[in-house]
Amino acid sequence: MGDDTRHDSIEDVGVFTATTEALTVTILTELLRRTSLHPEVPSEVSVTFDAVYAAELDHWNFISQHFDPSTEHFWIPDGFFGGAGDALDLTAVGQGVAAGETLFVNTYLVAVTAFADAGRSEFARYSAEAAACEAEHRVLGQTLAGASPPNNLGFEEFVFDNIGDIGAAAVSAGFGFGQEGSSAGRFYDFPDPPMAPPITISSNEPK
Repeated sequence: MGDDTRHDSIEDVGVFTATTEALTVTILTELLRRTSLHPEVPSEVSVTFDAVYAAELDHWNFISQHFDPSTEHFWIPDGFFGGAGDALDLTAVGQGVAAGETLFVNTYLVAVTAFADAGRSEFARYSAEAAACEAEHRVLGQTLAGASPPNNLGFEEFVFDNIGDIGAAAVSAGFGFGQEGSSAGRFYDFPDPPMAPPITISSNEPK
């Protein structure tokens, strides 16, 4: 049976992926700043955040070699962190990470299709490798949020088949890409240059 669905172009997918990775590095830079101000955060949680930042920076370092983001200026809701200023609530962070990573896994699944359709098999595999890493981060988020079990899928759900709907879902959650979002928050800029990762992880480039 034929598939008449019109898929996103690899340029559109690449730009969107670069944009979401820039957003993620921006979010995590702020998360690590707030974590450093909260000694009550368990050390195992803090080091996990460090590793997540290192992984997302790896993603950015790779994707930014091939595509430019549409913006590096983001509106991030206060609720993602649990409040304004220096507030930090780990349950809120867990919920935000789980929801965001669900969208980012979906983004890379769309990328798999786009690159495969274009005959770019290596980039299709790279996208699958990134999706696997984002799924690890989602489990960490769901753990913080108290989900039981936090790893609750046999196969990944494919809710959105295009990046337009994924972007709209992020906007509906209060985020803004170059413009003010619908939830209380403030603008954050992608750090240029990004800070060095505070912890060393392995497999820093796609294979």
